[in-house]
Amino acid sequence: MTRKENEPLSSVSLQGNHAIISYCRTALSATSGIVAGILGLYGLNGFLFYICSSLFMSILLVGKAKCAWHKYFLSRWDIWTNGVIGGTLTFILFWTFLYGLVHVY
Repeated sequence: MTRKENEPLSSVSLQGNHAIISYCRTALSATSGIVAGILGLYGLNGFLFYICSSLFMSILLVGKAKCAWHKYFLSRWDIWTNGVIGGTLTFILFWTFLYGLVHVY
């Protein structure tokens, strides 16, 4: 059974897909923060590292969805932006913690 282009998606499926992307972004943000802290990045270099890693994650997610993104999300923009702002706070938490742990103490 295939879905037509105008047929709506299940709200439960959409929530599950958004939860998976949010989980991926949170894990990426924590990992990026740990790496940035250990490498001793600070200031704009640290934020540029997060932006590049988040962009890389978005490219991977778009590549995974291929041209069939409309089967899983309402718009392609959801794949690129879902969880980026919340992930920023997680990145800052791990970044400052590991930077202080490795380079200050």
